[in-house]
Amino acid sequence: MKYTARHIQRFLEQGKIDPTLWKNNFPSLLPTQVPTCAECGEFRAKTCTGDRDPVECFLDKVPAASPDDGEPRKKKRDPMLGLGAKGPGARGTALPRDQSKM
Repeated sequence: MKYTARHIQRFLEQGKIDPTLWKNNFPSLLPTQVPTCAECGEFRAKTCTGDRDPVECFLDKVPAASPDDGEPRKKKRDPMLGLGAKGPGARGTALPRDQSKM
């Protein structure tokens, strides 16, 4: 697929392409330009084989997800302590679901 500058901007905003890695490999690139493989910093440093679309190359390099990415943290549930034993269907009942703790 042929990518345009709008595609690249959208990928950067959505986090599909790591913006710092993109800026490090294409430091002199304007936002309206679409790079070629020969302009990439990894190709110039001879750490990449080349002959590939740089946008697809960077889409394959998924940025590492940090815990502060806006995803809600899951609470650790311990089955021995009974955390989370009562669910939404257990309301209004006389006995809890797990009677082994009585």
